[in-house]
Amino acid sequence: MMNVGRGLFRAWVLISVLWIIGASFVAYNVVEPDTIRGAFQPRWMAKGGIVDPWKIDFSKPFDETMRSRSAEKLSVKFYKVEWKYQNEWNKDGSMAVAEMPDGSRLYMHSQYSETDKNYIAQQFLDQRWNRWGYAAGK
Repeated sequence: MMNVGRGLFRAWVLISVLWIIGASFVAYNVVEPDTIRGAFQPRWMAKGGIVDPWKIDFSKPFDETMRSRSAEKLSVKFYKVEWKYQNEWNKDGSMAVAEMPDGSRLYMHSQYSETDKNYIAQQFLDQRWNRWGYAAGK
């Protein structure tokens, strides 16, 4: 009788561990695509302050309307890009798409200087642990 009880306990522990692994795998696959390896864009920072993209006068030269992130050493905040915009932006010549090493896609305006693009991409990589922490807390 003692061996049966010990065997049932071991089976319970094994099933519990497998359940935890399975639940973690499912949770990771649900949260990960949008939070960790999704598509993102940097927040627009116009010279007049932070404004919505549709309020920016793009008839002016890009350098006159947008702040240089790298020159001013500005912190960059990123937003998720919805699926419906990704197809449009992939075809849009005014958007530059950077494939990041972690599998994410970073959409930036193509008129940013190469220095700004690299600065924004580095900021994105530096913030990856914050995204992992956010995903873990979901």
